[in-house]
Amino acid sequence: MSIQAIALIIVSLLGIPAGMFLKSVTEEEMKPGRKWFVLISGLSAMAFLLSILASGDERSLLMTTFSFIFFLCVMPLVKFKK
Repeated sequence: MSIQAIALIIVSLLGIPAGMFLKSVTEEEMKPGRKWFVLISGLSAMAFLLSILASGDERSLLMTTFSFIFFLCVMPLVKFKK
């Protein structure tokens, strides 16, 4: 695996802690804005799947971007047991 691929995976997975931080900062806004988080996460998941059809370097960049957005929007929706 190349360094570029590893960097893209790391950037993509950075959406998880960013989403958890977003959840902790915007707890009171999550109730009225929940539908937007669901909509954006669904759109980014579909765009991720469509970016598989892209070719060349654009493919990996699009997949990384949409997976970051997906993780960023899904993590505030996840309820963790304490």
